[in-house]
Amino acid sequence: MASALLSKLVAITVIYFMVASTTAQFDNPRERCRREIQETELNSCKRFMMQKGCDMLMSFTNHGMRERCCMELQDVSPYCRCDAIEEMMREIREKMEEERYRHGGYKCRRMMEMAEQLPSMCHMSPGYCHMRGRSMY
Repeated sequence: MASALLSKLVAITVIYFMVASTTAQFDNPRERCRREIQETELNSCKRFMMQKGCDMLMSFTNHGMRERCCMELQDVSPYCRCDAIEEMMREIREKMEEERYRHGGYKCRRMMEMAEQLPSMCHMSPGYCHMRGRSMY
């Protein structure tokens, strides 16, 4: 009987630690952001940045594309938005390199500046995202 009780106690302890470990993983803000960014493709934002990003004036006036981008960005939690935007810009850079399509460095710095202001353009927080990978252009 003591053996059965000990087995149950061990099983309960193992289950408790498995649940605690899984919960801790989901409560970790960085892990939560990583998953959220993987689930959010921001395709409209990518098109918005690629098609109009190097022409600042047209980007700010193309309301339909901007609104679709803002709707996608709204689905990303405020805590994760800047990381999601930075990941999007990394993907844009990779796509540009794959296609061997290059804008002048100045124009692409302007695209990065626009990405940093994207939450503000969408009237959401944070208002500004400092891009760590800004030197990538």
